[in-house]
Amino acid sequence: MNERIDELLLGHTMPVALFSYRQNADGTSRGTWTPFCEFSPELVAMQKAREVGAKPMWMDLPAWDDAFLGVENRFGSDRMKHSDRLGDIADRLGFEDTDALWDHMFEQPQPIEDLDKGLARYFDVLRADEPAGERDGPREAVMARFIAAAAKDCSLQETVLVVCGGYHKPALERQWADSDPTWPDVPPVPEGTRIGSYFVPYSLRRLDSFAGYASGMPSPGYYQAVWEKGADAAAESMMFHAIQHLRKKQQRVSPADAIAASTLANGLRVLRAHKVLTRIDVLDGLAGALVKEALDAPLPWTRRGTLARHTDALLVELVSAFSGEKFGALAKGTPAPPLLDDAFAELARVGVEPKRGAQKVTAKLTDPIGIERSRVLHRLRALGVPGFARTRAPSLLRTKTDLSEEWSVERLLETDPALIEAAVYGGSLVAAAGAKLEERCREGPNVAALADALFDAALCGIHTLTSRWLGEIAARVAQEPSLTDLGRAMHRLLPLWHGDVLFDMRGSHELGVVLSSCFDRALWLFEGIQGKDAELDEGHVKAVLAVRELVRHGPPDIAAMHARAHAVCERRTADPDAPPALRGAALGLLWSTRPDDAGGDEKRAIASLKASSRASTIGDFLAGLFVLAREEVMRSAELLGAIDTALTTMIRDDFLIALPAVRQAFSYFPPREKLAIAEGVLARFATPGEAHVDPRELLSMPIDAAQVQRGAAVDKAAGELAKRFGLEEETH
Repeated sequence: MNERIDELLLGHTMPVALFSYRQNADGTSRGTWTPFCEFSPELVAMQKAREVGAKPMWMDLPAWDDAFLGVENRFGSDRMKHSDRLGDIADRLGFEDTDALWDHMFEQPQPIEDLDKGLARYFDVLRADEPAGERDGPREAVMARFIAAAAKDCSLQETVLVVCGGYHKPALERQWADSDPTWPDVPPVPEGTRIGSYFVPYSLRRLDSFAGYASGMPSPGYYQAVWEKGADAAAESMMFHAIQHLRKKQQRVSPADAIAASTLANGLRVLRAHKVLTRIDVLDGLAGALVKEALDAPLPWTRRGTLARHTDALLVELVSAFSGEKFGALAKGTPAPPLLDDAFAELARVGVEPKRGAQKVTAKLTDPIGIERSRVLHRLRALGVPGFARTRAPSLLRTKTDLSEEWSVERLLETDPALIEAAVYGGSLVAAAGAKLEERCREGPNVAALADALFDAALCGIHTLTSRWLGEIAARVAQEPSLTDLGRAMHRLLPLWHGDVLFDMRGSHELGVVLSSCFDRALWLFEGIQGKDAELDEGHVKAVLAVRELVRHGPPDIAAMHARAHAVCERRTADPDAPPALRGAALGLLWSTRPDDAGGDEKRAIASLKASSRASTIGDFLAGLFVLAREEVMRSAELLGAIDTALTTMIRDDFLIALPAVRQAFSYFPPREKLAIAEGVLARFATPGEAHVDPRELLSMPIDAAQVQRGAAVDKAAGELAKRFGLEEETH
């Protein structure tokens, strides 16, 4: 980037970041960010160098070098944040973390000579005699050569100013005079490797360490205010900005609260011997005045990293206010990777023009233009570009006259930066989406993840990936140990078999072979699961549902093997050691795929229900049955009657035990079918001459069912206590 320093000085609205990427020959890739805000020392130094006619140069290794493997930000300060030596000093001086120590020592007005000496001592303590590690050794060697070469090329009347991380300062002071005084070359790029560096808009919030940015500073919005207004004015400004932010979030902050926060903050400033308010003084003052109850988590600014669980909502909003709301913008003429132009050109080709403000876009999958539009939008979604969200997907297992997708499209502030950052995957939209999906496939932990990637590749219209990954999935199916993951894979793969218009894969021999392998493996796993008291596992039940869908709608080879699926389900239904939910699911598969034996399966269902009518198992059994044979159950008045009898004849304690699982089981019915069930229940107990009861009354309760259950438990406990002391009422 030394040949492109002018790009940084084009007059961007800060913050911006230099995004550098490296894509290796094997398809793996990584990206790093070098962010700049208005007060970044590197940026200020370069601006001032131009003003006085000096030559600014970067002197570190390039971000794509192996020295930065595993690093997202080149200007990391983890050593300063986690140094044991600085941590000990902070503890001895009564500071909770090194950020508060830094503010106390260096964010206070002081003579420049004292600041110089204090910083020198600080970084001497930080580095001490610690040798450079595997990452810093090569970096510091290159930095020292830059300094030595610059000193050699300068006259005695000229000055070389080095701006570097304080951790490196002591080492560079020792090394540069003995270094090779020739300008180092840029390290060679490995063959087949693609690299690039481009500026992207950034935001203060992305710089905030509280938002998860490990190399960031805490509360960058506060320090932006210090840069613009000075420390004293910034503290007062940020305090009242935070109060306004809280009020916008419907948090009550009265004028008295604001006065109390200001008073507390200034009292802490005096107690801590600060000449001006620091960030911690202001935050502690606000927390002390506004938080009225005990905290379940420590104050966020007493530790590094993201917010702890159970952090008070008011404190979360305080942290957000201090992060800052400023977004950067690139100056006109800033170079961008080809992916940015290609993505918008592809959108224009299919008739989509993203604008500020969300717009609805429809992609009809029954015509070529609609299919192309869908593929372009799915490629953007696969890259994770903000502003492109599918709001309605087509149902690929049912015949529809209007097979279409609906999307919400918007050009957000984050859209262009995300596309620039996605350049790590390729220079065109189709190439970048393919490389991103390849990465997902390589990192996929199981067959379900591979099927997800394959499904997205088909949606993106990248057929070179779909044919290759089918072979990879076929190889993994035989070793897949999880019925849940295999079920997820089958649910993903079956729509590919039916989505001939969108995917162009109908009749694919390879896909048929994979589906047959999944079917075979799923039956084997299904039959091996035991546990007569096992709780409902929805993943297992949905896997049985996937087997049922393959029997109904899968390739002809599977349809010919339906007898094997029925045999397995008959054994599962009769197995007393099988999990109740799987016995119900097996029965549901039989009932929903053998219409010629509906009466026999109905009788089997009633018998199985009676065998599973224990309080601890009936709900799970019904859930498995309803997921696979909901419509069949609706048509069986005898089975609904048997369910009603099983529940109404339970003793009270057993019913309370069974209630949560039974409620979950009936949640699989949509409202209209629940109404039909209610009508059937009322019909069972109706007698001539009685007033008609509206079945809708059975679908809603004046109070929450969980509250009724808790009340029943309290009644039971009270009754047992009364009985213990002989206070129960006499019955006659």
